[in-house]
Formats: sequence, C-alpha cells, structure tokens
Amino acid sequence: MANVAQSNIGAAYSGAQFSELFLEPIFRDSDIFQFRVIPNVKHKMNLYTADALSCIVAKYTGCGGAESGEFNVNDKVIEAGRLRVAVSECQDAFFGTYIEESFKNGVNVFDLSGTALMDTILANVRQSIGNDITKLAWWGDTAEAGANASCYNPTDGWWKLLNADPVVAAASVAIPNSGAFATGNGLTALRDMWASAPAALQAVDNRDKGFYVSRLIYDDYLTSLENLGNAEGYSQLVDGKPVVYFRGVEVTPMYSWTTAATQVGAANDVRACYTAKDNLVVGTDTNDPQGEMKMFYDDLTEKVYVRAYFKLGFQFLHDSLVQVGQ
Repeated sequence: MANVAQSNIGAAYSGAQFSELFLEPIFRDSDIFQFRVIPNVKHKMNLYTADALSCIVAKYTGCGGAESGEFNVNDKVIEAGRLRVAVSECQDAFFGTYIEESFKNGVNVFDLSGTALMDTILANVRQSIGNDITKLAWWGDTAEAGANASCYNPTDGWWKLLNADPVVAAASVAIPNSGAFATGNGLTALRDMWASAPAALQAVDNRDKGFYVSRLIYDDYLTSLENLGNAEGYSQLVDGKPVVYFRGVEVTPMYSWTTAATQVGAANDVRACYTAKDNLVVGTDTNDPQGEMKMFYDDLTEKVYVRAYFKLGFQFLHDSLVQVGQ
C-alpha cells in the first residue's frame, strides 16, 4: 500500500526548520449526526412509519355505527454498508527532510507513533472521514460505476432514495443547473420550494427543519440579502452572519455537493433539500466513526497502519416532510 503522506518538500535540509506540519483545511458541511440516528444497525433494519389520521372525530349517532377512520403502517429498510479506512506510512518517504529529526532511534526508528508526522496523519484521517461521510450520505449510490465509484458505491444516499420515491420526485421543484444558473435563481428556488412544500412540513417548528442547498443557491441568496439596500443588507455585506435564514428556517450551504456532483456526473448539479431534520435517518453501528480508529506499527513491513471499520446506511421516513429541488 502506498504511503498516505508523501514528501513534497522542495527545499534541501540545511538546518533547523519550523517543527509544525500545517494541514490543508478540509471544509465540513452540516454534520449528518444532527439528523435522526439509529444505532446498532448491523446490516439491515426495518423502519415502520404510520400515516396521520384525519377526520376521525365524528358526530355520535348511537351505539355501534361505522368506524370513523383508519391508517396505514408502512415499512422501509435501512441497509448499512460495510465501510473501511485503510492507510499506512513508512518513514522512508521523509528521509533527508527536517521531519526526520522527529523520528525515533534504534530498533524503533520506523515506528512513527507519537511523532509529529503521525499526529498530522491521524488528524487528517479524522477530518477526511467526516467529509467523506457527508458526501456519501447525500450522494451515495450502490450502482455508481464511474471513475470515483469506490467513493460513492458502499451504500445508497439520500438523493438516490428521495428521487426513487414517486411522491417526492413528482413534487420536485426545477432549479437551473450550474451552466444555466443566473442571478436571482437561488432566491427563486427557495421561494418555489417553500410554496410547494407539503403542509405537514410547513407545520414543523422552524428550529426542527432546514434548507440544505448547493453553494450557488447559498451565494445567490446572500447576494439577494446584500442587495436589499437597507441597513440589514449592508450589515450582511460587511459583517456577514454565521447563520442565514429563509423565512425563519436555517439555510445551510453544502459545499461538498459541488465536488460530489461532478464526480458522479450528475446533470442536475444544483440542488436543494427542505426537510424536517428527524426525517433523514442515519443507521450505524457506532455513533462516532471518526473516533473508531486504531493505529499500530508492524515490525515485518516497517510501517505504521491506521484502520477504521464501521457500518453506515441512510434512509428517509416520510414523503410529507421533505421537499426537494433540482
């Protein structure tokens, strides 16, 4: 297996160097564990939903009489894919660089545990797991067969599941793709999704639902706020806001969607999902995949290995609690 960290140090080693390794920032979209998490999913689990009852309060006309209502109990299956993280490092990749100064001595020279290089590798792996899981949650597709198939085919994500639902797909709001996206389309998309959303979704408390949108929609909405021409618009332009809302509902930019849409070749690469947070389900056998890592040194191969194993699957519960646009 190739080294996870490769030396790209151009300067020749010629004395003391600054001892800190700087990680390239890895952006983190909204944490998927804000949604409904079902633990202990080993492989498959049946999820049962009950339709709402309506008009069951009727006039009393005497003993007996007709029943006043019924409801369906439906089932869905959440299937957790088996996921693995496997990286390794041999310290010879950094021979002749200042990093070699931090290596151990004697028979332990190849054991990188406890060194600055290994700390950097572990931090990078943890961040990358979180970013990969977010992309998999939304864009996973077990049928993916493109150049980046291994990144997306361990399990099915929410976009595939939502688009496969006839009710959700039929109500989808049209949003121009990146090639046709124009100024004002982001605000229009949010307004159209709000107007088309099921009544049950609109009735959910604003704190318990959210808009999850592509970067183009988010940036366009920010521009719309900045162009208001009043004090609030000026404040948004100069100071910005850590959280942006549309009609009281938080709007979250999903920056990883841009990369994911390109990698899977999605024609509709600008998307938005307006949903109750508890309507999106994460099934897993661990509540913290980033923490389920082990590191060990092997004397035979003279390498340090990092391994993580966990299961992860996704599903949504009610088509009445979600509205998509694409």
